Amino acid sequence: MNHPILASILISAAVVFNAMAMPAKTADLTVNLSGVGEQGNVMVALYKKDDKWMGKASAYNMTAALKAGVQVVFKDLAEGDYAISTFVDENSNRRLDTNAIGIPTEPYGFSNDAADNFGPPSFEQARFSVGKDNKTITITFK
Repeated sequence: MNHPILASILISAAVVFNAMAMPAKTADLTVNLSGVGEQGNVMVALYKKDDKWMGKASAYNMTAALKAGVQVVFKDLAEGDYAISTFVDENSNRRLDTNAIGIPTEPYGFSNDAADNFGPPSFEQARFSVGKDNKTITITFK
């Protein structure tokens, strides 16, 4: 006995389950940092759109500062919107030092080289998108 409706349902179910079993496509993000200097460590924080911007980041990376520049890679990122804040921790205390009125005394930067007028830029100003393909961005320290 031939059941075309049952066959269609089974084929549809197989397609759905197969799609669910396939891993989501991820991409690597390469961040080139220039204007680093040669003292201390470069601290890089990667924020997803749903993270508290300038709060707890989704991922961190720390590497030694090199005058020629630094490159960090965040691997296996899902598609979506992200932003980066970074600074050079020249005295290795793991925080961005500021003067008496809160102005940073160590080099810092944001994705898109977003401007920081009287405070950090918004997530939207620093936002960039990661798609299915690997991506490279450049940040210049201030």
